[in-house]
Amino acid sequence: MNTHSPQRDANSPPGHLVVLGSGPRADWEQALRRLAADGPLLLIDQAEPTWQRSHLVAARTANLLNAPQVLQVAQRFAIAYPIAGVINFNPAHLRAAALVRQELGLPGPAAGTLEATALRHRTAELLDLAGIESSASQHADSFDQALEAAHHVGFPLICKPASPKRRYAARIVGALPELAEAFAAATAATWPETGTVIEPLLEGIEATAYTYAKGSGTRVIAVSHTTFDPQAEPALLPVEVVVDADDVCAAAIEDIARRALTAIGHHQGPAQIRLRITATGPRVISISTHVTDPLVAQLIEQVTGVDLIAASGAHARGRTPHIEYAPLGAAAVRYIQATGTTAPSTSPQTHPHITPFTDLHTYEPEGRIGPLRRSGHLLVTGTDYPQVIARLRSAVAQLHTTRLSA
Repeated sequence: MNTHSPQRDANSPPGHLVVLGSGPRADWEQALRRLAADGPLLLIDQAEPTWQRSHLVAARTANLLNAPQVLQVAQRFAIAYPIAGVINFNPAHLRAAALVRQELGLPGPAAGTLEATALRHRTAELLDLAGIESSASQHADSFDQALEAAHHVGFPLICKPASPKRRYAARIVGALPELAEAFAAATAATWPETGTVIEPLLEGIEATAYTYAKGSGTRVIAVSHTTFDPQAEPALLPVEVVVDADDVCAAAIEDIARRALTAIGHHQGPAQIRLRITATGPRVISISTHVTDPLVAQLIEQVTGVDLIAASGAHARGRTPHIEYAPLGAAAVRYIQATGTTAPSTSPQTHPHITPFTDLHTYEPEGRIGPLRRSGHLLVTGTDYPQVIARLRSAVAQLHTTRLSA
């Protein structure tokens, strides 16, 4: 697939960027390549690096949910290398990144902004104070409080950690008998003493606005639309994500996205605002002050010309990147659910075409995401949303036929 050259500042100051965590090569390699093109990288991850090594100066392991342990590793790095910044993608690693920034004096979001995005109910409180429509989430520290909140918002509803330690921990609850199990699962996946959140299951279009803020203001770079996998229910797990440079929802989202970021005190750098576009208008569900998915960032670059990974790396180093917007069409990713018959073996470097304009990327080994296993993904490009969806459906049918004949 075509990509744009990373946007670099020729006067980039020396210093290493500490990256917290990585993932499957097919999802992450381009991101690490882009970050490394802008300056040297140091990786702190759960496991020893394999394919990542060619993009790194050095790597160490740590429990990324243990902020003091991550800080100790970063401090050991700082003895040997000048550190300019730290970057995380998984929201669960936000606390570790914040502690490293604080102790090493690195640039980053203000403490109040981090608290507002790390705690879902705190986000909702600030949005309500600013008069911004949100998901109307209710905070619960106990099952009795969750029960009261459930009666208030009604069924079906979403039960999720107020501050998640892992991705995809939200559960759909269709009726009262399901609430106890969902509450227990959410409690197990939340940070201690932060509780859970109960919110209505909103009808409407799922959308995420990707923005970049600097002195001249906040710009919505792109909007993505997510379809959730019915095989994963009651968990909410994406199966398709589509990005269209001329998204019809962008105009409805732009104003609320800017106001939401102002409400939480975010004025510099990248952010994501997840929303539901309902019959009465858009409602904010959550906000992240960083890019959370390198693969979706790749789609955004494909259709807008904006490299959010390189921009995020520059921002983490304390610089303001140059961002030039050039709309180029639409792109999508479809995740492949592992089955008894695997997809044809392929090297991540070759990206063989399943159909024209569609690339297959496989995961070796297969990865468990929530209750499902993924064996890879399809990347599709086109001129607009309808064409991308049509090509995606054709590619999925072709892949299914290939598997059956294997």
